[in-house]
Amino acid sequence: MTDNDRLARSLHELVTDTASRQISRETAHLADIEVDSHGIHAMSPPQGYAAPASGVVMTHVAARSRDIPAAGIEVRVAVWVSTPGAESPTILLTRSDDDRTLSIDVADLQPDPTPHARGQVNDFVAVIIAHMVSGLNVAMQRTYLHESDDTDAEYDRDDNNP
Repeated sequence: MTDNDRLARSLHELVTDTASRQISRETAHLADIEVDSHGIHAMSPPQGYAAPASGVVMTHVAARSRDIPAAGIEVRVAVWVSTPGAESPTILLTRSDDDRTLSIDVADLQPDPTPHARGQVNDFVAVIIAHMVSGLNVAMQRTYLHESDDTDAEYDRDDNNP
């Protein structure tokens, strides 16, 4: 395993651990959450980056509403390494559903992730989780409205004047 492979897998592990710590009990009770790591889903590396030599490093998170099973959301986070010859070697995190990325200098990952790198990952994961919860809420509302005969939102109704 090359040094870049080791660093990519170390960063992947940090992302997964951070996400596990950040998912609140409320979120866990709201949805069934599945997390798996595989490179089956095709994602292309951004310009100047490639998959680690040992293969794509990706985390797939799927959340499905417990109350409205038809409502769900998925996110994939991939880890890329800068191509050889890069001026400043970095490891990059990308999301499949967003343009937001996180680039971390290799120096911030050796021999272990620095507090700065941990803080960057913490913020990146927090935004992903917030977007997932928000997206799941939107999916639940859309599904509820499609399944309901009620076309008025609760705030549009005047329950005192039928």
